[in-house]
Amino acid sequence: MNAFDWVLGLLYVAFFYFLAKNTVKKNSRNPLYKKYYLRGLHFKFIGTFSFVLIYLLYYGGGDSINFFHTIEPTFGLFFSDPGSFFSFTLSPNSSYPYQCFQWANAHSVGYLCRGAASLTTIRIGALLNLLCFNSYFALCALFAYLSYKFQWVVFRLLAGIYPMLHKQFAYAFLFIPSVVFWGSAVGKDSIMLSCILAMFYSFYSAFILKKRILLNISTLLLAGFIVSFIRGFILFTTLPCLFLMAVTYYRTAIQSSILRFLIGPVLLAGGIAASILFVRSMGEMVESYDLDSLQQKAEGFRSWHTTQGGSTYSIAENMQYTPMGILKSAPIAITVTLFGPFFWQIRSPVMLLSGIESFIFLYLFVTRVFFNKKLYKLLAVLMKDHIIMFCIPFIFILGTAIGLTSFNYGALVRYRIPILPFFAVTFILVNQHLNVNGSIRNGRKQIKKPLSV
Repeated sequence: MNAFDWVLGLLYVAFFYFLAKNTVKKNSRNPLYKKYYLRGLHFKFIGTFSFVLIYLLYYGGGDSINFFHTIEPTFGLFFSDPGSFFSFTLSPNSSYPYQCFQWANAHSVGYLCRGAASLTTIRIGALLNLLCFNSYFALCALFAYLSYKFQWVVFRLLAGIYPMLHKQFAYAFLFIPSVVFWGSAVGKDSIMLSCILAMFYSFYSAFILKKRILLNISTLLLAGFIVSFIRGFILFTTLPCLFLMAVTYYRTAIQSSILRFLIGPVLLAGGIAASILFVRSMGEMVESYDLDSLQQKAEGFRSWHTTQGGSTYSIAENMQYTPMGILKSAPIAITVTLFGPFFWQIRSPVMLLSGIESFIFLYLFVTRVFFNKKLYKLLAVLMKDHIIMFCIPFIFILGTAIGLTSFNYGALVRYRIPILPFFAVTFILVNQHLNVNGSIRNGRKQIKKPLSV
């Protein structure tokens, strides 16, 4: 990075603060904006500064900077051959432009210029880079600002459903250090965090709040489309969980207990069928993410992540990626995903920070949920709260997949960032339900019309 990078990056940060202050002013009647919006953005940009400095000074490179090296030549391509630029960026099946490949090879990042996941990241980065004039710092700031917008709208949504828990939800969505750090720079992780939050918000707004239905369904489709190219297996986790949330929400509206019992399985089956149809519409992803291909992908991840050094781990020797094999290893995998790295596995200062954060999560989970005197009421709580009914399977399924395929804590702490806010939400809601005698129920009566983004 040169002086131009730093100056332009700081100007962009100043511009985003200007936009943020206008947003707070426009929403002056909403106390959430006054109390949290700028504070959350401060923390987000601290994460961006920290990320850039650590990757430049400590690591001396990394995936984010390597992705930027593949994005850089597309900026010149936009001016020299705009047809080729838009053909690449707007066509999901196009290959990396030959004109740019020499630059990428010169920076030893030619390996990133193939594969749907990497190419999708490059396409998104190339389009946003047009606004950033080939400045890495400015592009990181733009990624951070956009992902913050999605963190904010989900926080605001849940704070509207459970107003008494706004402070806890602010910590869950705006102030978890690893989510802020890994979700504040150029790369797949910022994109995936934004897309998953966008899917949650747009689904809830369209199918439960019934607000801006066409806009929210379009956002849901676009976010799902992007996810299908970068980490398509996440669609199999997120979509059924979203439909399960909606089923739980509408089921609790039925007054008759007998009718609720009878109609529940019908609604659930319909939700699963709808999620399968949606996944198929994203490009026939079902076949490319069956159990056979899962084993091939996991073996590829093991080979790559274990040769990169750092804090590695192993779930089981000779892991069998069959339904029974995955089920047997799931408890260990989910434990590693949510609470690793453990202190004895830490090999670097950056991992130490992740270890401290994981220990705090473990402490809160054990003290607020696991050792709660009213834990016997947990099943009833889970069945009544539609937000919890999204969070539990989402955390369990995605957390198991991440734990079984990462093999390296450096990769794991990045992959799990979409899980952590919802994990925090889970024990916040469970603890509240168990200790307040059901006063928040399922949040149905407290749902308010969401404000504009």
